[in-house]
Amino acid sequence: MTSTNPSSASARPQKPQAPAAVTSPSTVGALSRKELSAHLEATRAKLSSNLDALEDKVNVPKQLDKAGRRLRRKVTQMRRENPVALTGIVAGAVIAVGITAILVAKISAKKK
Repeated sequence: MTSTNPSSASARPQKPQAPAAVTSPSTVGALSRKELSAHLEATRAKLSSNLDALEDKVNVPKQLDKAGRRLRRKVTQMRRENPVALTGIVAGAVIAVGITAILVAKISAKKK
């Protein structure tokens, strides 16, 4: 059954047409051998790209390496742009670690 109301067709947004290389599975049977081969190559390339992106996201050592590089870049930039602030941050971190070590030593001495 087709609708005779012309306004209903214009009310719905039209889906953009897929490029020729990406064909829906329902129309694959109507493709020539050359078109099917091109479709398969495009599908393989897309699958490969998706697998590479997935591998990149779930590879923890790679993510840690990227985070380390970003941190080193930011520290280097801060050292160039504002060395006093960087010195303050490092001094604060050293003090925090020192206080933590003293507190841990005191707590463990009380337990003995």
